[in-house]
Amino acid sequence: MRQLTSRAAFMAMLSAGFASPFSAYAACTQDRAIYADRDDHYTLTFKPMPEDVPAVTSNEFTITENGPGEGDAQKKAFKLDGVVMWTEGVERPNGLIMYNCPDGDATGEELEDCTLWQGVIYALKEGAEADLLPKAKEPAAQALLFPDLAGSLDSFDFGPAKPAEPLSWDVFRFRDCAHEE
Repeated sequence: MRQLTSRAAFMAMLSAGFASPFSAYAACTQDRAIYADRDDHYTLTFKPMPEDVPAVTSNEFTITENGPGEGDAQKKAFKLDGVVMWTEGVERPNGLIMYNCPDGDATGEELEDCTLWQGVIYALKEGAEADLLPKAKEPAAQALLFPDLAGSLDSFDFGPAKPAEPLSWDVFRFRDCAHEE
């Protein structure tokens, strides 16, 4: 009986290892992590930062709407750009999400006009634990919380470029890891 119990325990541990989603996000660095909202309307994709970017900028990402509807085949995909800069003193990952910002040098007023969300990005873990967003080369977070992002998107004036589907949730869950180039 003892041998059967040990064997059953071994098989349970082995199958748990293959089924565990922990290994997927833990094996990925934050700068290659890909997330989706609960309704799978939006994809949040982190990308590696160029070597010449100041160290205060930790991460860069995009949020794109997942495909136009069948009747909107000609419509360009809705896309937001984001950047994470760590604050000095009490370190916090301060995220900025922007839409249609001017290229090159922009004035403070121009940046303010195209920034639709700004705040601390939180990494969520099992058991309702929260932490700060990992830095670029650290293991990716299981899920991310952008407090009141959905409300900010809803109140921002996108004009005719308004997304087809509203973003209803402030949480994005890990989906995949981009391959290194």
